[in-house]
This record gives sequence, C-alpha cells and structure tokens, in this order.
Amino acid sequence: MFKEDSYIKSIEKYFLTHLGKGIMLSYSDYELIASWKDKNIPLETIMEGIREAFSDSDNINSLNKETKIRNLNSISSYVDKSIKMYLEIENMDCKIEDSDPPDSNINSIIHKINDNVKDIADKRILNKIMEYKNLLMNLSSDNSSDRFKIINDNENRLYDDIFNLLSESEKNKIITKCKNKLTNSNNITNHAYRKSIVAFRNELIKAEFNLNFLN
Repeated sequence: MFKEDSYIKSIEKYFLTHLGKGIMLSYSDYELIASWKDKNIPLETIMEGIREAFSDSDNINSLNKETKIRNLNSISSYVDKSIKMYLEIENMDCKIEDSDPPDSNINSIIHKINDNVKDIADKRILNKIMEYKNLLMNLSSDNSSDRFKIINDNENRLYDDIFNLLSESEKNKIITKCKNKLTNSNNITNHAYRKSIVAFRNELIKAEFNLNFLN
C-alpha cells in the first residue's frame, strides 16, 4: 500500500539517496511519512528537514566519516523543525490570540543583523547585507499578504549575491563540499539535486560569515 503512493515513494527515494544504502524503509518509517501526508505537508518541507539532518556534523562518524543515521524516525526532529517553520510562514498573516504584532518577526531579523554585521570585515558583503536590512525596514510597515514571500526571495538572492562575490577558488571549494555530501545522487531528479546543492551551499555560506539572521 505504502509503496504505491507517489508522495511516500518520493520521500523514501530522497532519504535512501542521502543514506547511500538500502532499497526500502521500515514499516514505522512509512507510517511516519503517511502522517506527514495526512497533514498536507509539502514534499519540499520534508526534504528540507532530511537535508538538514544529513548536513549536521553531529550525525557524521568522526572516525570513518560515515553517517550515523539509520532510519527516518531517528531524524524526525529535523523534519518536525522544518514543518514548524513551514506552518509558521503559512500562518504568519493569520490573527492568532496572544500573537506578536505582525512586524515583530521582521524586527527580530533586523536586530540580529545589527549584532552580526559587527564581525563582517568584507565591505562588499556588508553592503549586500545592509541592502537586505533596508528592504526589511521598508517591509516592516507593509501589511501586504506577500511580504514574507518577498523576504524569502530576497534572502535567497542575498545568498546568491554573497556567493558571487567570492573568488573562483572559494566558489569551487564550496561546490566541491556540496557535491561530496551528495555522493549517491543517481536516483534523485536533476531538480532535487540542484536544490540540494544550493541548500548545502547556503548552509556553508551562513556558517562561514556567521549570518545567523538567515534561515
């Protein structure tokens, strides 16, 4: 029953590709995926949690560099975090009892930027971050329904801008690291592969420049 479901098969394939071994999941893993489907959680949200788990150094054996992850249930907390972020964005514009003012999330990001920029020496990168901050300040008083999509789009653009400011050797080093994380990628689509590369790239950029205000 589970194996015939395209939603379940997509997540199974994505997880096993990252794991690098195995041909099927356990029954409890299939039940877990089915529960996500019942809640109408998008595939990409689940995949984002899986990517996060496999990119976490705590899940890599320091001796043989192999993953410690054995099944999908063992990384459900990463997927839960991804689902939580997805639901927060979905519900951001809904009036919820005792919720914060609509601009509180944006102001929080701005405060984090102010704290982080003190340690950024590269003026080119600093200028890009300040452009992003100015955008947020302009949006803080904007109550349009798509403002969080605008923030997300510009956050992705900021990652692209910072990457493009790097030297060719720095770029190649980052891309090589990303590809090494996807050593067994024959069974995933080109689209999923590219998205995984970009996701890993963004994580490396965030860590390298201490961009804690970014997702």
